[in-house]
Amino acid sequence: MEKSRSVKVKNVRQKILSTSSNIDWDQWIDRLIDPIIWVVDNFSGSLGLIFVTIVWLLIAFIVGIAYWLGIPYYWNTSIPLTVMLIIFGHWILLNVVFHYYMALKTPPGHPPLAEAIPHVTARCKKCSAAKPPRTHHCSVCKTCILRMDHHCPWLNNCVGHFNHRYFYLFMAYVVLGMIFLYIFGAPVLFYELSADEMSEPIGQRVVVNGTHVLPLEPEDETPTPFRPRYRRGLIITEAILCSGILAALGAMVVWHGKLITNGETSIENLTNKYDREALQNSGKLFVNPYDHGPEGNWKMFLGLAEGRSWACVFFPSIHSPRGNGIDWEQCFHNHTP
Repeated sequence: MEKSRSVKVKNVRQKILSTSSNIDWDQWIDRLIDPIIWVVDNFSGSLGLIFVTIVWLLIAFIVGIAYWLGIPYYWNTSIPLTVMLIIFGHWILLNVVFHYYMALKTPPGHPPLAEAIPHVTARCKKCSAAKPPRTHHCSVCKTCILRMDHHCPWLNNCVGHFNHRYFYLFMAYVVLGMIFLYIFGAPVLFYELSADEMSEPIGQRVVVNGTHVLPLEPEDETPTPFRPRYRRGLIITEAILCSGILAALGAMVVWHGKLITNGETSIENLTNKYDREALQNSGKLFVNPYDHGPEGNWKMFLGLAEGRSWACVFFPSIHSPRGNGIDWEQCFHNHTP
């Protein structure tokens, strides 16, 4: 009896294993992803508008709490320090708002008509447009983007050749702003958390004197600052938001900074990885043909040409990046080590 049962169990296991080995997992994954792709293709515009609205609301909320709770605290502590913090904070805020708006409104760059660039013979398989080097097709925007990095739903726009600098500096200034709020918001947070929560007093205040309860006269009352309960909730909410934003965008700034240093986009980082592995297997060394060295890559990315200094990085500037996004100077080639 036990032997026949074990034989049945073994047969069932073999059947399950044979069935699982015949499953086309790629097909099942495609079926699971299809609804997500359908939502993105059909509602990307609406979702993008929602994400953009969320960004503006977050900026307004964080800045509003800093005004409401932070400035009065420092004003009562040190007026000169408060003035310095207001100037520095508004410099960060100006750069955040400017670079986000420009990344939002600046077209990333699209290839011109094929007749205008006859030296470009490559064509996009999806939209049949001319496809210069470093150009990729965006399935959300349904068009080709010059030096495309990625499609950003928080911008409702692609990040490409002409708005990549705005996108990166927006993230960098947001990270700087979060660090600023952490440093100078910590005393405000501790002050609000250490204060006693109070609601509006009801009735007359009294004091216990031995066995008697005596009412307090107005002149005997010790003034206590009024602390609405929601103040603590709001500043805790802001601290949580700042922590999440700092973690997410901090990682993005480091990652994109590394890509810029290497002269790559997010898409090129993936393709270069595959090319690097393929050439390594054949005994060759892959070198990014668009890598002009860390300093050259950053100057090209930031548009530091025609006498422009680093000041245009620290203050709002609408200058264009170097190059037209179509023709790229290649400086290295693959070679055998």
